[in-house]
Amino acid sequence: MLSQTLFTLRRDGLVNRHVEATIPPKVTYSLSPLGTTVAKRAVELVALLEAEVDQFERACAAFEE
Repeated sequence: MLSQTLFTLRRDGLVNRHVEATIPPKVTYSLSPLGTTVAKRAVELVALLEAEVDQFERACAAFEE
């Protein structure tokens, strides 16, 4: 599952893959510039959602009434 996820992230341009020709081969992954931008925005979104969790809970309670 991890290799499939890394493949998809590489395909989408979010992750870089570097292979060193050693025995055994060494593979490292890093965020691409696009991946860094997306990660920063994702962190901001999580912070916003966490800050507003009370509003989500009130909305759910009101909907259930």
